Amino acid sequence: METHTHVTAVTNQKGGVGKTATTIHTAGALAAAGRNVLVVDLDPQGHMTDGLKVAQAPSGDGAANLFRALIGEYTGSVADLITHHSKPAGRLDVVPNALEMFVAVRELDKQRAREHRLERLLTAVRGIYDHVLIDAPPSLDILTDNALAAADGVLIPVQAEDSSLKALRLLLPQIAAVDTELRATPLRLHGLVVNLLRRPMNKLAESVVEQLALLEDLPIVGTVPLSVTVTEAWRYGRTIEDYAPDSEHAGVYRTIAKALESA
Repeated sequence: METHTHVTAVTNQKGGVGKTATTIHTAGALAAAGRNVLVVDLDPQGHMTDGLKVAQAPSGDGAANLFRALIGEYTGSVADLITHHSKPAGRLDVVPNALEMFVAVRELDKQRAREHRLERLLTAVRGIYDHVLIDAPPSLDILTDNALAAADGVLIPVQAEDSSLKALRLLLPQIAAVDTELRATPLRLHGLVVNLLRRPMNKLAESVVEQLALLEDLPIVGTVPLSVTVTEAWRYGRTIEDYAPDSEHAGVYRTIAKALESA
């Protein structure tokens, strides 16, 4: 029986909100639950590639990498863009970053149907993976549009700071515009992940979390405390589920994974 593939864009144009950690550790929780998961490093900075300690894709004319595939210069098998990371109960694979991704925005702007390039690539893996998670760049550009056009749903990492509220006021209209202009069906808003939460929470953090909780149709699906555990797992290229399965953090990411599964 063919697998139904859920594609999730993990996005926020504000940097430093734990976007890549959310992608990695939610993917790890899904894989530990027996799902086959592919993560796509769409951020030119390549933090996910670094965080999972997989090699960057080769660069240059004819190279099999995500950048060349997006601009149509690589037309080979999508399987050749994928690197295996680990095999817990399921499987965790990666489409890694390449140095050439730094010019992807400029080059994609020259292409026809430029917002749908990633969507077309991912048609090759639908039915193979249970979940695809896209680590989008911290910007509202053509790469983020590609992530939103390719996805079925959106997961939005934030921090308990006023700047996250401001960022949402920019991001949510962008999602609505993509729904209207680039998609046949609206994106599902899975919810917010509040990252790097200091404990005990100060009054500012409490106030921001209260305001986030009031957002209509955008539930808080997880709150991740600030901890060295996430930093240590990153250093060793491991997911929290693998590095510290009994930690509070692993439990949070399992809850986030269940939210994606229930969709």
